[in-house]
Amino acid sequence: MYPLVPANMTEVAEKITYLKSKGNDVTEAEVIRQAVLDNGQQMLDGALEGPYWKLKWQEGDSKLAVFDIMNKEVGVVSSPSGSFSSDFRNNTPNFVRYLADHIQKIVDNN
Repeated sequence: MYPLVPANMTEVAEKITYLKSKGNDVTEAEVIRQAVLDNGQQMLDGALEGPYWKLKWQEGDSKLAVFDIMNKEVGVVSSPSGSFSSDFRNNTPNFVRYLADHIQKIVDNN
């Protein structure tokens, strides 16, 4: 198991290399998509001080929905460009700030 969640494109490439060396056939798009979800989940867990809520994909890779402990949707984060994968690929620092800000707003409002 690859222990780190990629936080930039260099780390995405490292994860791809690692996974392929272990016999996994993965694409860059798959690794980025999982990195977006994992980064968001880590932000959510940090904001709540524990893994109480879940982040799930909605509408391809353009929206992430936040579900509370009762599995009720409590908020949605939409990609500013229409694709979280593109946001991650093109400007990871801005993507991370954007996602963190929106997740924190959802937590604060619930």
